[in-house]
Amino acid sequence: MELNLEAPGEKSVFERKLPVHDLISAIRLSKGNTAPLRESLLFIDEIQACTSALQYLRLLYEEVPELPVITSGSLLNVYVSGPGIEFPVGRVEHCFMHPVTFREYLQALERDDMLEELDKLPLQDYAFPSIYREFVRYTLLGGMPEIVQALLEGNEPDSIGGIYSSLFISFLDDVPKYAPNRTMAGILRHCLENVPAETGNRITFHGFGASGYRSREVSQAMNILQKALLLHLVYPTGQLEPPAITNKRKSPKLFFVDSGLLANALNVQWNEMGTEDLNASFRGVLAEQVVAQSLLSLHNHTIPKLQFWARNKRGSNAEVDFIVQHSGKLIPIEVKSGSTGKLRSLHRFIEDCDHDVAIRFYGGPVRVDSLNTPNGKKFRLMSLPHFLAENIDSYINWLFQSQSN
Repeated sequence: MELNLEAPGEKSVFERKLPVHDLISAIRLSKGNTAPLRESLLFIDEIQACTSALQYLRLLYEEVPELPVITSGSLLNVYVSGPGIEFPVGRVEHCFMHPVTFREYLQALERDDMLEELDKLPLQDYAFPSIYREFVRYTLLGGMPEIVQALLEGNEPDSIGGIYSSLFISFLDDVPKYAPNRTMAGILRHCLENVPAETGNRITFHGFGASGYRSREVSQAMNILQKALLLHLVYPTGQLEPPAITNKRKSPKLFFVDSGLLANALNVQWNEMGTEDLNASFRGVLAEQVVAQSLLSLHNHTIPKLQFWARNKRGSNAEVDFIVQHSGKLIPIEVKSGSTGKLRSLHRFIEDCDHDVAIRFYGGPVRVDSLNTPNGKKFRLMSLPHFLAENIDSYINWLFQSQSN
């Protein structure tokens, strides 16, 4: 039973303040549902349009436990944090929606052959070229469901540019609705318009996008956009072991919601992109975006969060692209092409930390190199193709297990 609460007729059923069992009866009648409740599903879309529906969630959970309920909504996290909204804490399981991942993209295309190879650990060298070519295609298309659907319907990739424009315009039109005032609505729109050009960069809030906006105004707008999952602010930590305390006094790195939207906004042409190495194409911005996007997709039931590492010493510019926590250790990650000897910041991290494992995402097959830092500390660099970012936990486990064996 699907309800869209932006439709007045479907919204009104919640505004009548009916007892919960009468509410269910009214919905069932309107949808012609005669199946037992335990065999039914109530799906409430655009729930942010009706505060009464939010208030019913607790009653549905407590009084009709046999009926599963799923709700979705644009900018739901922004909305429910507003004043006057009583959200049923402890009764709702949150799920953060991300763009379609590479694995989900292959499932949609029914490429079971590639999925079977991805499940082999480690990935076999013979499988790398074919899967990487498809991954470059995925990176340019991105993971917005409407884009993937258009592809499944037989549209050619270079013929669906209008969908990207429509999606981006809908974001620009939607976000200001939730601004506290007209001034903030303008700042939100300005920030979102300028995110693609700044993706992958460390940014300062003051004057963002060559504007006259103050730091506090831009910071507030960016936080709203981050809650909406339209962008991600990745802050540094100077820690070498958990807990990795985020330093929000330092400039964050900025990432967009989706690689396909980014490629379209930056006007990346299909014939400009090689398939040899994403790092070597378009200044490596798309490679870092799609890796960040993949790592964030692993956070389905917690607030998505990424960090990068920056050395805490004055005058030091050592930065590692990302860090992940695994088995009580902080593992440094670089998104780099080229030789293994040019990873200066990663070497700095390894020399100071208490373990010997580092990861590089690049345009090549799986390999593990035994290397030395400039000061002679031995470490293992596991190089993985970009499309294995979703599998990072499995590969770190594999590396540790292979050491113990």
